[in-house]
Amino acid sequence: MWRRRLLAVAGLMMAIQAVAAPPARVITPDDIVDLREVDDVGISADGARLAWVLETPMRGGGTPQRRIQLADAEGDAPPRLLDAPGAATDSQPRWSPDGASLLFLSDRADTTGARRGDADSGDAAGDASCRDGAAVDSTPATASTQLWRVDRNGRGAERLTALAGDIGAVHWSPDGRQVALLVTDPLSPAQRARAACRDDARVLDTHERFQRLWLLDMETRAVQALSPPALQVLDAAWSPDGRQFALRVADTPTINDYWYRSRIVLLDAATGAPGRTVFARAAARDLAWSPDGRRLLYGELHPHAMSADAIVETLADGRRVRLARDWPGTLRGLRWQDDDTLVALGIRGVRGEFLRIDAHSGAATAFASVQTASGGFERAGTGRIAFIGTRSDQPAEVWLLEPAPDGAPALRVRSDSNPQAAGWARGTLRELSWPSSRDGETIHGVLVLPPDHVPGTPLPALLQIHGGPAWAWSSGWLGSWHDWAQLLASHGYAVLLPNPRGSEGQGQAFTEAVREDWGGGDLQDVLDGLDMLVDAGIVDPARVAIGGWSYGGYLAAWAVARSDRFRTAIVGAGVSDIGAMALTTDTPDYLPGYFGDPVARRDVYDRHSPIRHVDGIEVPVLILHGDADTRVPVSQGDQLYGALRFQGTPVTMVRYPRGPHWFHERGHERDVLVRVLGWLDRHLAAESND
Repeated sequence: MWRRRLLAVAGLMMAIQAVAAPPARVITPDDIVDLREVDDVGISADGARLAWVLETPMRGGGTPQRRIQLADAEGDAPPRLLDAPGAATDSQPRWSPDGASLLFLSDRADTTGARRGDADSGDAAGDASCRDGAAVDSTPATASTQLWRVDRNGRGAERLTALAGDIGAVHWSPDGRQVALLVTDPLSPAQRARAACRDDARVLDTHERFQRLWLLDMETRAVQALSPPALQVLDAAWSPDGRQFALRVADTPTINDYWYRSRIVLLDAATGAPGRTVFARAAARDLAWSPDGRRLLYGELHPHAMSADAIVETLADGRRVRLARDWPGTLRGLRWQDDDTLVALGIRGVRGEFLRIDAHSGAATAFASVQTASGGFERAGTGRIAFIGTRSDQPAEVWLLEPAPDGAPALRVRSDSNPQAAGWARGTLRELSWPSSRDGETIHGVLVLPPDHVPGTPLPALLQIHGGPAWAWSSGWLGSWHDWAQLLASHGYAVLLPNPRGSEGQGQAFTEAVREDWGGGDLQDVLDGLDMLVDAGIVDPARVAIGGWSYGGYLAAWAVARSDRFRTAIVGAGVSDIGAMALTTDTPDYLPGYFGDPVARRDVYDRHSPIRHVDGIEVPVLILHGDADTRVPVSQGDQLYGALRFQGTPVTMVRYPRGPHWFHERGHERDVLVRVLGWLDRHLAAESND
């Protein structure tokens, strides 16, 4: 084992290292939260035009501004913003099948005099009032966000809808004559009036508003609801002949049903008549027909709901093929290339890989490696691929992968949304791996070091644990309100981001290896990574902290309760009482996949809960939690805070008003970074004792 560890250390010192600029200005929390974000890239069918969303944070607590950027795929001319009023928010750019126009959603005011569809309810809301304690009906206004269209050059903006419900997704028909919209039912007049009168008592597990499938005729502008009431439509895919839809649907609009209780059904596109159920235990994965309309791509949730397979089913005979079972990674996005082949993007270890997958056998072959990429990508008919990628020295940008039948595909970045980052004192990144002392399993991770680090000088360090646990750190840019590595490295810290068992990136069995073992093998995998860095002289063993968000917060709390290796812990939106969370979270099917029935098996939950071992926590703890967190309720943080305070352990808790599980307000995001940096400066400042 020690020989293997020394080999791993030697490999670490020669690992891939991203190019870093000479030390420049130290990164600040404001720098990180002011980064503009690139998302939702689309490419025209001919591969010539690109469109994506650029999100700019707004100071003063305002909602980030979202605008659409347009660019030619060829050349390096800078992208331009789609013209919009100053306060408008645009999103979801979708190229028409012929590439002649672009649909998008926007809350801009209509100045075109566009004709309204059949579902209009009027532009002005009626007055809601209360008379003798009874609510009086009011007429709902049109929703603020509607569907718009411009030509391929971004000119001639025209509003196409005036619906009362919010539009959640847009899908062109194959012939471009219709558009499928996923629209949430508006509040009824009675519901609006009740809300205005604060007559808003709510019965749990009853639902009145659903997302339904609507059709827009592009010639007449008529709109109609196609799917039945009281059925939540989560995703929709047109068949190639335009005659039917494949839908992923659920019985309620809850986030739990979105992830754990959905099914794949067929629907007649002309009449709305329901067809058969194709699959009853679907996963939130890509849904798409093969070009010939004979096969359907969808996701299958595994029995314990910790992972999912991508499936291709031949609809005529029900033959099902599991994709990429021979590939030791995790698929994150798929697109059809032709009737027999799919292109996929996934994560293997800490790197992104593009694959070609045989639709008949499921066999996968990697054809391109990228430092990191999001799960979504778009493929043009020419084979050109557009995706969102990062480098360790550059935040997320639009990238292009060019096909090369006779050689390696070419990669190039097509946007530069945050040029200011080039002048920062950025950390240097190393991709590394080490053997688990528990069973020899290879564990992958990323190490980010200060830009001026002198080899042989042990550093204070944070072990940052990702959420999930079925998620993974990727190589690439690691700087956001919840990715702390670049900020901390710029201030002199080493940051290890491990992917212990339970993570994605190493196949299904690895992801499911923490069933009934949270805090067991996963913690040991993390400690083994720490040992490697200490042995290599990179980390000072007396100045080590552990922290993270969600599951990362859980493992941080557990680690300081069960190990004496850490001087402090940062628990962000962390689970402290697993059994209590199982009964209070908005995803009640999540934890039973790991631990079983939370009532009958409460003893199992308790054995793995930090709150049951809180007497072992003797180091200072920082707890960060959003007041409006429904995933990991704030009571989880309150319990840990109360227990530590009661027993006299130093603890600070910060609660964020309105804060959900994943923050989105700039002020909250900045505060997290300021507190994390300040906390580590305070508790890891002392030199180690030899």
